[in-house]
Amino acid sequence: MPASHAKASATVTTPSDQEMVITRVFDAPRELVFACWTETEHLRHWQGAPRGFTVTSSESDIRPGGFFRICMRSPEGVDRWLEGGYREIVKPERLVYTHVWLDANQKRGQETLVTITFAERDGKTELTLRQTGFASVEARDGHGYGWRSALDVLVDYLGQTARSIVVTRVFDAPRTLVFDAWTDAKHVGRWWGPKGFTTTTHQIDVRPGGVWRFTMHGPDGADYPNKITYLEIVKPERLVYDNGDQGEPGYFQSTVTFAEEGMKTRLSLRMLFPTAGERDAVVKKYNALEGANQHLDRLGEQLEKMQTLTTTRIFDAPREVVFQAWTDPKKLQRWWGPKGFTNPVCEVDVRPGGAIRIHMRAPDGTVYPMVGVFHEIVVPERLVFTSSALDGNGHPLFEVLNTVTFAAEGGKTKLTVRASVSKVKGDAAPHLAGMEQGWSMALDRLAEELGA
Repeated sequence: MPASHAKASATVTTPSDQEMVITRVFDAPRELVFACWTETEHLRHWQGAPRGFTVTSSESDIRPGGFFRICMRSPEGVDRWLEGGYREIVKPERLVYTHVWLDANQKRGQETLVTITFAERDGKTELTLRQTGFASVEARDGHGYGWRSALDVLVDYLGQTARSIVVTRVFDAPRTLVFDAWTDAKHVGRWWGPKGFTTTTHQIDVRPGGVWRFTMHGPDGADYPNKITYLEIVKPERLVYDNGDQGEPGYFQSTVTFAEEGMKTRLSLRMLFPTAGERDAVVKKYNALEGANQHLDRLGEQLEKMQTLTTTRIFDAPREVVFQAWTDPKKLQRWWGPKGFTNPVCEVDVRPGGAIRIHMRAPDGTVYPMVGVFHEIVVPERLVFTSSALDGNGHPLFEVLNTVTFAAEGGKTKLTVRASVSKVKGDAAPHLAGMEQGWSMALDRLAEELGA
Protein backbone atom coordinates (compact mmCIF):
# COMPACT_ATOMS: atom_id res chain seq x y z
CA MET A 1 0.00 0.00 0.00
CA PRO A 2 1.25 3.60 -0.49
CA ALA A 3 2.93 5.05 2.58
CA SER A 4 0.18 7.64 2.83
CA HIS A 5 -2.34 4.83 3.30
CA ALA A 6 -0.31 3.23 6.09
CA LYS A 7 -1.50 5.70 8.73
CA ALA A 8 -2.33 4.26 12.10
CA SER A 9 -4.45 4.98 15.13
CA ALA A 10 -2.85 4.42 18.54
CA THR A 11 -3.96 4.28 22.14
CA VAL A 12 -1.86 3.75 25.24
CA THR A 13 -3.20 2.45 28.53
CA THR A 14 -1.35 1.62 31.73
CA PRO A 15 -3.20 -0.93 33.86
CA SER A 16 -0.32 -0.60 36.32
CA ASP A 17 3.02 1.14 36.56
CA GLN A 18 4.67 -2.10 35.46
CA GLU A 19 2.70 -2.63 32.26
CA MET A 20 2.37 -0.86 28.94
CA VAL A 21 -0.09 -1.56 26.13
CA ILE A 22 0.09 -0.06 22.63
CA THR A 23 -2.47 -0.83 19.94
CA ARG A 24 -1.97 0.14 16.33
CA VAL A 25 -3.82 -0.63 13.10
CA PHE A 26 -1.70 -1.13 9.97
CA ASP A 27 -3.07 -0.96 6.43
CA ALA A 28 -1.39 -4.23 5.52
CA PRO A 29 -2.27 -7.96 5.61
CA ARG A 30 -1.68 -9.78 8.89
CA GLU A 31 0.75 -12.26 7.33
CA LEU A 32 2.97 -9.43 6.09
CA VAL A 33 2.95 -7.55 9.41
CA PHE A 34 3.78 -10.77 11.26
CA ALA A 35 6.61 -11.48 8.81
CA CYS A 36 8.05 -8.04 9.50
CA TRP A 37 8.62 -9.16 13.12
CA THR A 38 9.87 -12.67 12.45
CA GLU A 39 11.81 -12.77 9.16
CA THR A 40 15.33 -11.38 8.88
CA GLU A 41 14.68 -10.12 5.36
CA HIS A 42 12.09 -7.68 6.75
CA LEU A 43 13.69 -7.06 10.14
CA ARG A 44 16.92 -5.75 8.62
CA HIS A 45 14.92 -2.85 7.13
CA TRP A 46 13.37 -1.62 10.39
CA GLN A 47 14.46 -3.95 13.27
CA GLY A 48 12.30 -2.28 15.93
CA ALA A 49 14.61 0.76 16.10
CA PRO A 50 13.18 4.21 16.85
CA ARG A 51 13.26 6.79 14.08
CA GLY A 52 16.76 8.22 13.66
CA PHE A 53 18.48 5.13 15.10
CA THR A 54 20.47 2.70 12.97
CA VAL A 55 21.10 -0.98 13.62
CA THR A 56 24.87 -1.57 13.45
CA SER A 57 24.86 -5.23 14.52
CA SER A 58 22.22 -7.91 14.64
CA GLU A 59 22.08 -11.67 15.17
CA SER A 60 19.09 -13.86 15.82
CA ASP A 61 17.66 -17.36 15.89
CA ILE A 62 13.96 -16.78 15.41
CA ARG A 63 12.23 -19.83 16.90
CA PRO A 64 10.80 -20.79 20.30
CA GLY A 65 13.88 -21.06 22.50
CA GLY A 66 15.90 -18.88 20.11
CA PHE A 67 17.39 -15.47 20.79
CA PHE A 68 18.14 -12.04 19.34
CA ARG A 69 20.89 -9.49 20.02
CA ILE A 70 20.89 -6.02 18.46
CA CYS A 71 23.09 -2.93 18.67
CA MET A 72 21.22 0.32 18.00
CA ARG A 73 23.15 3.55 17.39
CA SER A 74 21.48 6.83 18.33
CA PRO A 75 21.70 9.95 16.12
CA GLU A 76 24.37 11.19 18.58
CA GLY A 77 26.47 8.07 17.93
CA VAL A 78 25.76 6.27 21.23
CA ASP A 79 25.42 2.47 20.97
CA ARG A 80 22.69 0.67 22.90
CA TRP A 81 22.61 -3.12 23.07
CA LEU A 82 19.35 -5.05 23.33
CA GLU A 83 18.85 -8.78 23.67
CA GLY A 84 16.13 -11.27 24.43
CA GLY A 85 14.80 -14.78 23.98
CA TYR A 86 11.79 -16.07 22.02
CA ARG A 87 9.27 -17.95 24.13
CA GLU A 88 6.32 -18.35 21.79
CA ILE A 89 5.77 -17.92 18.04
CA VAL A 90 2.30 -18.67 16.66
CA LYS A 91 2.17 -17.65 13.00
CA PRO A 92 0.54 -15.22 12.20
CA GLU A 93 -1.21 -14.56 15.50
CA ARG A 94 1.14 -14.14 18.41
CA LEU A 95 4.75 -13.46 19.39
CA VAL A 96 6.20 -13.59 22.92
CA TYR A 97 9.79 -12.80 23.88
CA THR A 98 11.92 -11.37 26.67
CA HIS A 99 13.47 -7.91 26.29
CA VAL A 100 16.45 -6.47 28.16
CA TRP A 101 18.80 -3.53 27.60
CA LEU A 102 22.51 -3.76 28.39
CA ASP A 103 24.54 -0.88 29.82
CA ALA A 104 27.91 0.37 28.51
CA ASN A 105 29.65 -2.47 30.38
CA GLN A 106 27.31 -5.08 28.84
CA LYS A 107 25.58 -5.56 32.18
CA ARG A 108 21.96 -6.64 31.81
CA GLY A 109 19.27 -4.33 33.09
CA GLN A 110 15.67 -5.09 34.04
CA GLU A 111 14.18 -7.89 31.95
CA THR A 112 10.65 -7.34 30.65
CA LEU A 113 8.25 -9.56 28.71
CA VAL A 114 6.80 -8.49 25.35
CA THR A 115 3.63 -10.06 23.97
CA ILE A 116 2.44 -9.03 20.52
CA THR A 117 -0.84 -10.14 18.98
CA PHE A 118 -1.86 -9.71 15.33
CA ALA A 119 -5.59 -9.56 14.57
CA GLU A 120 -7.17 -9.49 11.11
CA ARG A 121 -9.39 -6.41 10.58
CA ASP A 122 -10.92 -6.40 7.07
CA GLY A 123 -7.63 -6.74 5.27
CA LYS A 124 -5.80 -4.59 7.79
CA THR A 125 -3.91 -5.69 10.90
CA GLU A 126 -4.56 -4.65 14.47
CA LEU A 127 -1.34 -5.06 16.41
CA THR A 128 -1.37 -5.03 20.21
CA LEU A 129 1.95 -4.81 22.01
CA ARG A 130 1.93 -5.55 25.74
CA GLN A 131 5.14 -5.17 27.75
CA THR A 132 5.26 -6.08 31.43
CA GLY A 133 7.80 -6.10 34.25
CA PHE A 134 8.97 -2.48 34.35
CA ALA A 135 10.88 -1.40 37.42
CA SER A 136 9.63 2.20 37.26
CA VAL A 137 7.16 4.53 35.58
CA GLU A 138 10.09 6.28 33.89
CA ALA A 139 11.28 3.01 32.35
CA ARG A 140 7.77 2.24 31.15
CA ASP A 141 7.30 5.67 29.59
CA GLY A 142 10.74 5.57 27.95
CA HIS A 143 9.96 2.24 26.33
CA GLY A 144 6.58 3.56 25.21
CA TYR A 145 8.19 6.48 23.41
CA GLY A 146 10.71 4.17 21.73
CA TRP A 147 8.07 1.68 20.62
CA ARG A 148 5.76 4.32 19.13
CA SER A 149 8.67 5.74 17.14
CA ALA A 150 9.72 2.26 15.99
CA LEU A 151 6.18 1.47 14.86
CA ASP A 152 6.22 4.69 12.83
CA VAL A 153 9.30 3.31 11.04
CA LEU A 154 7.41 0.05 10.44
CA VAL A 155 4.55 2.07 8.90
CA ASP A 156 7.03 3.63 6.47
CA TYR A 157 8.54 0.24 5.66
CA LEU A 158 5.15 -1.33 4.98
CA GLY A 159 4.41 1.59 2.66
CA GLN A 160 7.63 0.88 0.79
CA THR A 161 6.83 -2.82 0.61
CA ALA A 162 3.79 -2.11 -1.59
CA ARG A 163 6.11 -0.27 -3.99
CA SER A 164 8.78 -2.98 -4.01
CA ILE A 165 9.76 -6.19 -5.72
CA VAL A 166 11.90 -8.30 -3.39
CA VAL A 167 13.70 -11.50 -4.31
CA THR A 168 16.02 -13.45 -2.03
CA ARG A 169 18.39 -16.30 -2.77
CA VAL A 170 20.99 -18.29 -0.83
CA PHE A 171 24.09 -19.04 -2.90
CA ASP A 172 26.66 -21.72 -2.11
CA ALA A 173 29.49 -19.22 -2.46
CA PRO A 174 31.41 -16.88 -0.14
CA ARG A 175 30.08 -13.34 0.25
CA THR A 176 33.14 -11.66 -1.28
CA LEU A 177 32.75 -13.74 -4.44
CA VAL A 178 29.03 -12.93 -4.77
CA PHE A 179 29.74 -9.23 -4.27
CA ASP A 180 32.47 -9.34 -6.93
CA ALA A 181 30.12 -11.07 -9.37
CA TRP A 182 27.73 -8.11 -8.97
CA THR A 183 30.35 -5.35 -9.23
CA ASP A 184 33.36 -6.56 -11.23
CA ALA A 185 33.20 -5.59 -14.90
CA LYS A 186 34.67 -8.91 -16.05
CA HIS A 187 31.86 -10.84 -14.34
CA VAL A 188 28.66 -8.77 -14.21
CA GLY A 189 28.11 -8.52 -17.97
CA ARG A 190 28.23 -12.31 -18.33
CA TRP A 191 25.08 -12.99 -16.34
CA TRP A 192 23.09 -9.75 -16.04
CA GLY A 193 19.41 -9.83 -16.99
CA PRO A 194 16.71 -12.47 -17.43
CA LYS A 195 17.20 -15.74 -19.28
CA GLY A 196 18.14 -15.30 -22.94
CA PHE A 197 19.47 -11.75 -22.57
CA THR A 198 23.01 -10.63 -23.29
CA THR A 199 24.71 -7.42 -22.17
CA THR A 200 27.10 -5.00 -23.84
CA THR A 201 28.88 -2.63 -21.44
CA HIS A 202 29.77 0.84 -22.75
CA GLN A 203 31.02 2.36 -19.49
CA ILE A 204 31.32 1.11 -15.92
CA ASP A 205 32.62 2.99 -12.87
CA VAL A 206 31.68 1.15 -9.68
CA ARG A 207 31.99 3.82 -6.98
CA PRO A 208 29.50 6.16 -5.27
CA GLY A 209 28.43 8.56 -8.01
CA GLY A 210 29.84 6.30 -10.72
CA VAL A 211 27.76 5.15 -13.69
CA TRP A 212 27.33 1.87 -15.55
CA ARG A 213 25.94 2.35 -19.07
CA PHE A 214 25.03 -0.81 -20.93
CA THR A 215 22.66 -2.24 -23.50
CA MET A 216 20.66 -5.38 -22.85
CA HIS A 217 19.89 -7.44 -25.95
CA GLY A 218 16.67 -9.43 -25.72
CA PRO A 219 16.21 -12.91 -27.20
CA ASP A 220 13.85 -11.31 -29.77
CA GLY A 221 16.64 -9.01 -31.00
CA ALA A 222 15.35 -5.88 -29.27
CA ASP A 223 17.87 -3.59 -27.56
CA TYR A 224 17.26 -1.96 -24.17
CA PRO A 225 19.65 0.88 -23.22
CA ASN A 226 20.26 1.04 -19.44
CA LYS A 227 21.92 3.38 -16.98
CA ILE A 228 22.81 2.56 -13.37
CA THR A 229 24.12 5.22 -10.98
CA TYR A 230 25.80 3.86 -7.84
CA LEU A 231 24.72 5.60 -4.63
CA GLU A 232 26.18 3.44 -1.87
CA ILE A 233 28.86 0.73 -1.93
CA VAL A 234 29.80 -1.09 1.28
CA LYS A 235 31.95 -4.04 0.24
CA PRO A 236 31.00 -6.87 0.67
CA GLU A 237 27.75 -6.07 2.47
CA ARG A 238 25.52 -3.67 0.55
CA LEU A 239 24.86 -1.91 -2.77
CA VAL A 240 22.37 0.87 -3.50
CA TYR A 241 21.93 2.24 -7.01
CA ASP A 242 19.44 4.06 -9.23
CA ASN A 243 18.15 2.35 -12.35
CA GLY A 244 17.57 5.20 -14.79
CA ASP A 245 17.04 8.83 -13.75
CA GLN A 246 14.56 10.00 -11.15
CA GLY A 247 11.42 11.42 -12.69
CA GLU A 248 11.95 9.53 -15.94
CA PRO A 249 9.73 6.58 -17.02
CA GLY A 250 10.97 3.22 -15.81
CA TYR A 251 12.99 4.61 -12.89
CA PHE A 252 13.44 2.55 -9.72
CA GLN A 253 16.05 2.18 -6.98
CA SER A 254 17.74 -1.12 -6.12
CA THR A 255 19.20 -2.20 -2.80
CA VAL A 256 21.25 -5.40 -2.72
CA THR A 257 22.39 -6.91 0.58
CA PHE A 258 24.91 -9.74 0.99
CA ALA A 259 24.73 -11.63 4.31
CA GLU A 260 26.95 -14.49 5.43
CA GLU A 261 25.21 -17.73 6.37
CA GLY A 262 28.04 -20.04 7.35
CA MET A 263 30.01 -20.61 4.17
CA LYS A 264 27.07 -19.48 2.02
CA THR A 265 25.63 -16.06 1.10
CA ARG A 266 22.06 -14.85 1.46
CA LEU A 267 21.43 -12.20 -1.19
CA SER A 268 18.40 -9.92 -1.12
CA LEU A 269 17.47 -7.69 -4.05
CA ARG A 270 14.89 -4.97 -3.37
CA MET A 271 13.62 -2.84 -6.27
CA LEU A 272 11.73 0.22 -5.00
CA PHE A 273 9.43 2.03 -7.46
CA PRO A 274 8.09 5.59 -7.09
CA THR A 275 4.50 4.34 -6.67
CA ALA A 276 2.68 1.08 -6.06
CA GLY A 277 0.98 1.56 -9.43
CA GLU A 278 4.31 1.67 -11.27
CA ARG A 279 5.45 -1.42 -9.42
CA ASP A 280 2.27 -3.29 -10.37
CA ALA A 281 2.55 -2.11 -13.98
CA VAL A 282 6.03 -3.58 -14.54
CA VAL A 283 4.99 -6.82 -12.85
CA LYS A 284 1.98 -7.18 -15.17
CA LYS A 285 3.47 -5.78 -18.39
CA TYR A 286 7.03 -7.08 -18.19
CA ASN A 287 6.63 -10.02 -15.79
CA ALA A 288 9.25 -8.30 -13.62
CA LEU A 289 9.01 -10.71 -10.70
CA GLU A 290 9.83 -13.72 -12.88
CA GLY A 291 12.52 -11.67 -14.57
CA ALA A 292 14.14 -10.87 -11.22
CA ASN A 293 14.18 -14.55 -10.31
CA GLN A 294 15.74 -15.47 -13.65
CA HIS A 295 18.29 -12.72 -12.99
CA LEU A 296 19.36 -14.49 -9.80
CA ASP A 297 19.26 -17.88 -11.54
CA ARG A 298 21.86 -16.61 -13.98
CA LEU A 299 23.94 -15.18 -11.14
CA GLY A 300 23.96 -18.64 -9.58
CA GLU A 301 25.23 -20.14 -12.84
CA GLN A 302 27.97 -17.51 -13.04
CA LEU A 303 29.03 -18.15 -9.45
CA GLU A 304 29.37 -21.84 -10.21
CA LYS A 305 31.65 -21.00 -13.15
CA MET A 306 33.68 -18.63 -10.98
CA GLN A 307 34.24 -21.43 -8.47
CA THR A 308 34.93 -24.22 -10.96
CA LEU A 309 38.08 -25.06 -12.90
CA THR A 310 37.96 -27.53 -15.79
CA THR A 311 41.20 -28.88 -17.28
CA THR A 312 41.49 -31.37 -20.14
CA ARG A 313 44.62 -33.19 -21.31
CA ILE A 314 45.34 -35.99 -23.82
CA PHE A 315 47.89 -38.59 -22.66
CA ASP A 316 49.62 -41.05 -24.98
CA ALA A 317 48.83 -44.03 -22.76
CA PRO A 318 45.90 -46.43 -22.25
CA ARG A 319 43.36 -45.20 -19.71
CA GLU A 320 43.97 -48.22 -17.44
CA VAL A 321 47.57 -47.04 -17.10
CA VAL A 322 46.56 -43.41 -16.52
CA PHE A 323 43.93 -44.47 -13.98
CA GLN A 324 46.54 -46.53 -12.10
CA ALA A 325 48.83 -43.47 -11.93
CA TRP A 326 46.08 -41.75 -9.91
CA THR A 327 45.34 -44.64 -7.58
CA ASP A 328 48.71 -46.38 -6.93
CA PRO A 329 50.28 -44.37 -4.06
CA LYS A 330 53.84 -45.07 -5.27
CA LYS A 331 53.07 -43.72 -8.75
CA LEU A 332 50.95 -40.84 -7.40
CA GLN A 333 53.76 -39.79 -5.08
CA ARG A 334 56.13 -39.28 -8.03
CA TRP A 335 54.00 -36.78 -9.97
CA TRP A 336 51.46 -35.13 -7.62
CA GLY A 337 51.80 -31.38 -7.17
CA PRO A 338 53.47 -28.45 -8.95
CA LYS A 339 56.91 -28.61 -10.54
CA GLY A 340 59.71 -28.93 -7.99
CA PHE A 341 57.46 -30.28 -5.23
CA THR A 342 57.94 -33.64 -3.53
CA ASN A 343 55.49 -35.71 -1.51
CA PRO A 344 57.13 -37.18 1.62
CA VAL A 345 53.68 -38.38 2.73
CA CYS A 346 51.33 -39.88 0.13
CA GLU A 347 48.64 -42.15 1.55
CA VAL A 348 45.49 -43.06 -0.38
CA ASP A 349 42.82 -45.59 0.56
CA VAL A 350 41.20 -46.10 -2.84
CA ARG A 351 37.64 -47.02 -1.96
CA PRO A 352 34.44 -45.01 -1.43
CA GLY A 353 34.88 -43.34 1.95
CA GLY A 354 38.63 -43.96 1.90
CA ALA A 355 40.95 -41.24 3.17
CA ILE A 356 43.58 -39.24 1.30
CA ARG A 357 46.60 -37.68 3.05
CA ILE A 358 49.36 -35.99 1.09
CA HIS A 359 52.07 -33.66 2.38
CA MET A 360 53.50 -31.59 -0.46
CA ARG A 361 56.96 -30.12 0.17
CA ALA A 362 57.90 -27.01 -1.81
CA PRO A 363 61.45 -26.38 -3.08
CA ASP A 364 62.01 -23.98 -0.15
CA GLY A 365 61.14 -26.77 2.32
CA THR A 366 57.66 -25.52 3.25
CA VAL A 367 55.19 -28.38 3.70
CA TYR A 368 51.61 -28.00 2.51
CA PRO A 369 49.42 -30.74 4.01
CA MET A 370 46.29 -31.87 2.17
CA VAL A 371 43.53 -34.26 3.20
CA GLY A 372 40.55 -35.65 1.36
CA VAL A 373 38.04 -38.45 0.94
CA PHE A 374 37.12 -40.63 -2.03
CA HIS A 375 33.41 -40.48 -2.89
CA GLU A 376 33.18 -42.47 -6.11
CA ILE A 377 35.51 -44.90 -7.88
CA VAL A 378 34.63 -46.46 -11.25
CA VAL A 379 37.65 -48.34 -12.62
CA PRO A 380 39.03 -47.14 -15.05
CA GLU A 381 36.54 -44.42 -15.92
CA ARG A 382 35.98 -42.01 -13.07
CA LEU A 383 37.25 -40.74 -9.71
CA VAL A 384 35.42 -38.34 -7.42
CA PHE A 385 37.12 -37.08 -4.28
CA THR A 386 37.35 -34.06 -2.03
CA SER A 387 40.59 -32.32 -1.13
CA SER A 388 41.27 -29.69 1.51
CA ALA A 389 44.39 -27.61 2.10
CA LEU A 390 45.13 -27.16 5.81
CA ASP A 391 46.36 -24.09 7.67
CA GLY A 392 49.13 -24.11 10.29
CA ASN A 393 46.66 -25.32 12.92
CA GLY A 394 45.42 -28.21 10.82
CA HIS A 395 42.12 -26.52 9.92
CA PRO A 396 40.76 -26.64 6.34
CA LEU A 397 41.22 -23.42 4.36
CA PHE A 398 38.74 -24.58 1.72
CA GLU A 399 37.35 -27.75 0.23
CA VAL A 400 37.48 -28.78 -3.42
CA LEU A 401 35.26 -31.40 -5.03
CA ASN A 402 37.32 -33.05 -7.78
CA THR A 403 35.80 -35.13 -10.56
CA VAL A 404 38.34 -36.86 -12.83
CA THR A 405 37.17 -38.75 -15.93
CA PHE A 406 39.29 -41.05 -18.13
CA ALA A 407 38.04 -41.50 -21.72
CA ALA A 408 39.66 -43.94 -24.14
CA GLU A 409 40.51 -42.36 -27.50
CA GLY A 410 42.29 -44.75 -29.90
CA GLY A 411 44.79 -46.09 -27.41
CA LYS A 412 45.25 -42.67 -25.81
CA THR A 413 43.41 -41.19 -22.82
CA LYS A 414 41.45 -37.96 -22.64
CA LEU A 415 41.60 -36.90 -19.01
CA THR A 416 39.27 -34.18 -17.66
CA VAL A 417 39.62 -32.68 -14.19
CA ARG A 418 36.71 -30.62 -12.88
CA ALA A 419 37.51 -28.91 -9.57
CA SER A 420 34.78 -27.00 -7.72
CA VAL A 421 35.75 -24.86 -4.74
CA SER A 422 33.38 -24.79 -1.78
CA LYS A 423 33.47 -24.08 1.96
CA VAL A 424 36.10 -21.44 1.37
CA LYS A 425 37.06 -18.85 3.98
CA GLY A 426 37.08 -15.65 1.95
CA ASP A 427 37.40 -15.19 -1.80
CA ALA A 428 37.61 -18.29 -3.99
CA ALA A 429 39.29 -16.49 -6.90
CA PRO A 430 42.87 -16.71 -5.52
CA HIS A 431 42.42 -20.43 -4.81
CA LEU A 432 41.13 -21.02 -8.35
CA ALA A 433 44.03 -19.08 -9.83
CA GLY A 434 46.49 -21.16 -7.83
CA MET A 435 44.70 -24.39 -8.71
CA GLU A 436 44.81 -23.66 -12.43
CA GLN A 437 48.59 -23.28 -12.39
CA GLY A 438 49.03 -26.16 -9.96
CA TRP A 439 46.97 -28.60 -12.03
CA SER A 440 48.74 -27.58 -15.23
CA MET A 441 52.15 -28.30 -13.72
CA ALA A 442 50.97 -31.51 -12.04
CA LEU A 443 49.58 -32.87 -15.30
CA ASP A 444 52.86 -32.00 -17.02
CA ARG A 445 54.59 -34.15 -14.39
CA LEU A 446 52.01 -36.91 -14.95
CA ALA A 447 52.83 -36.86 -18.68
CA GLU A 448 56.52 -37.30 -17.80
CA GLU A 449 55.64 -40.16 -15.42
CA LEU A 450 53.61 -41.94 -18.08
CA GLY A 451 56.41 -41.53 -20.63
CA ALA A 452 59.07 -42.88 -18.29
